[in-house]
Amino acid sequence: MKITYKNTKLKSLCENPLYQKELVKRYGLEVAQKLPRRIKELQAFQTLNDVPQSPPYRRHKLSGNRKNQFAISITRQYRLIFRQVDNQIVIEDLTKIKEIEIMEVSRHYE
Repeated sequence: MKITYKNTKLKSLCENPLYQKELVKRYGLEVAQKLPRRIKELQAFQTLNDVPQSPPYRRHKLSGNRKNQFAISITRQYRLIFRQVDNQIVIEDLTKIKEIEIMEVSRHYE
């Protein structure tokens, strides 16, 4: 899948090894090790439907104020929140979603 980011800072944290120290400071060593790997794994999938709902990914659709967004697990405490790129047209068929926008790294239930 093609991945874009909500902002350049988030992209740097997720993809640029020079930001490793800041990533560790913000989220801890485990997230700092797993987040770049999760990004590469997401890029390797063809569509959102290919991302497993089972562990370790646990892909799921969010609700409430995060309607039309999805999440996958990074660790047991942290998740990666994203949405389909063209959020104006909601696509229910996940096999058609080939581009996502990373919105944030968040701690579950915060």
